[in-house]
Amino acid sequence: MTFRYSKIWTYLDLTVALAMSLALYIGLQPEWWGWLLFSPLFLYMVFEGVRKYNYSLSVDGDHISVGSFKTAQYPVSEITTLNVWFAKGGRMAVVTFADRRKFSFSSRLAGFDDLVTLLRTQAKLPEQISEF
Repeated sequence: MTFRYSKIWTYLDLTVALAMSLALYIGLQPEWWGWLLFSPLFLYMVFEGVRKYNYSLSVDGDHISVGSFKTAQYPVSEITTLNVWFAKGGRMAVVTFADRRKFSFSSRLAGFDDLVTLLRTQAKLPEQISEF
């Protein structure tokens, strides 16, 4: 089963990058150094859009494949904890393995709750009890 970011997040990042560039070009027409100061933010927005477009988290049997540009693989059987935390942008799930490696994923992934349930079931973990 494969989980990805909704394409709307990708298009939103790329649209914001384009809108920032057009607004700067049409409205202000800055000097070359203005473009130089602006370019890191523009490049970051484009990078994030491409990263979200390519990102996938796949659960196949006992293996989890996570990545966007470079893929990492983890064994489901070695999951020791899976915690879901509330953060500013939504919820974050943090998966910890027996060798203390970790990876996390955001609730902006389509099917976030299904993914958490799937990982808990396959790793035979108890349900997390929220303390709110």
